Amino acid sequence: MKRTTQTELRRLILLGLIVAIKIVLGRFTVGPTYVQVGLGFVGSVLLGYLFGPWWGALGGGVSDLVASAIFGNSGGFFIGFTLTAMAGPLLYGLLLYRQPVKLWRVVVATFLVTVIVNLGMNTWWIHLMYHAPFAQLLAIRGTKELIVPWIQMAMSYLVLKLIARVNEQRHIF
Repeated sequence: MKRTTQTELRRLILLGLIVAIKIVLGRFTVGPTYVQVGLGFVGSVLLGYLFGPWWGALGGGVSDLVASAIFGNSGGFFIGFTLTAMAGPLLYGLLLYRQPVKLWRVVVATFLVTVIVNLGMNTWWIHLMYHAPFAQLLAIRGTKELIVPWIQMAMSYLVLKLIARVNEQRHIF
């Protein structure tokens, strides 16, 4: 399908809106720095699903940089967390972009993000920043990651089904 300038502008505006949503939802977190639970993942899922791995990753990186500029970070800016913010939408985009919304896709995508991004990358960045023992951090964060992804899977699946239904009716995306 050939894209017009108007369609591209509409997609760019939507990308900006999803980045803003990711920033706002990312502010709703609970818990200490090393085991925070929040809603920012919804923005990552939407970036990957609507824009694919590369534009999604770019949007994730921009959201982290803008959020850091506006709100600051506890412990200061760290480029590792920007890479993490890019990796989530990239993985979601690889599995969800231009694909029918299926529960198994959401489960696999969430599992990969949980293991690679949340347990792997984020735990490593926290270890580097605070010099905390990696194995202990992994044990603490692993406990959280046994519970939280199930909630994320359910929310992601419901949000994506809703977005897909709206798109079927209105052909927005």
